[in-house]
Amino acid sequence: MMQFSRLSFVSGFFVILLFLSGAAFAADVIVLKSGRTITGKILTRSDKTLEVEMTVGKSTATITIQVSDIDRIEKGENKDVEFRKRWSALKSNDLPGHEALLKWCEDNSLSIQAAQVRKKIDSVKLVLLKEKYPDLWCRPCEAGGKLSCQGCEGKGVKVDPCQRCAGSGEIGCRACSRKKQGSLDCRRCGGAGVYERFDPSKGRKVKTRCSTCSGKGKIECPTCSGKQKSKCEDCKGEGGKKVSCGTCDGQRHSYCKLCEGSGVKGNPEKKALPKPGKPKGNTEEDGKSDEKPKKKPVIKKNPFG
Repeated sequence: MMQFSRLSFVSGFFVILLFLSGAAFAADVIVLKSGRTITGKILTRSDKTLEVEMTVGKSTATITIQVSDIDRIEKGENKDVEFRKRWSALKSNDLPGHEALLKWCEDNSLSIQAAQVRKKIDSVKLVLLKEKYPDLWCRPCEAGGKLSCQGCEGKGVKVDPCQRCAGSGEIGCRACSRKKQGSLDCRRCGGAGVYERFDPSKGRKVKTRCSTCSGKGKIECPTCSGKQKSKCEDCKGEGGKKVSCGTCDGQRHSYCKLCEGSGVKGNPEKKALPKPGKPKGNTEEDGKSDEKPKKKPVIKKNPFG
């Protein structure tokens, strides 16, 4: 009985080593006895420990696992490697394949890859739309049904100009703006470039070149660094306050009127033109407002005259 248990232990240990040898060059899934799974590349192994390199985003980390804590090792590739294989196998116009890959990414919590697939799906739909309507797809919007908002240049926000700096973000320097030179008189020499000091060897005062201003009599304005302008304190140098664009309601685009937002001239599939959301604070419908009219204050007469 003792020999059988020892034999089973040794055989089980070699089974684990067999798994480890196959996993040395592949990203395998290590299942611990606690139920936790670790996916990574096995770097080194010994009779007691196992070093695994894990990849989290763009960074990597090396961890040490006790062999006694391992339940099993499932050979397989890293999810990211599998995604790359599936991605490269797809054709450019295979919409069902891209949608299936998107679902696979979402099921495996691959958010970055899922965003990549969503972006590709949009371009695939445009390719299929152009193939379906080769002569009718809308050229101005490239069959996308959207145009960049001209009101905000596709930024979604506008800048309400600051009244103090007129939107420039800068105002005249308070320290040197009157002289408009970007410089100030040197305090050490009073702007003369030289100053008097007593020379004991001569027994009298002599004029000495000012080392602070190098004899120029002027120093660079420390407030504006000689630029004659400083950051506007009201808008903190931003030129004004950013507000949502009223033209596109902050969506950065407007729907193409030529194709009615469908991407095809004449809208043959009769797609409804999406309506942009209403700006915040504007609740007017059919010429009526939800705001309650303000009541006029009632002024009571003084009964005592």
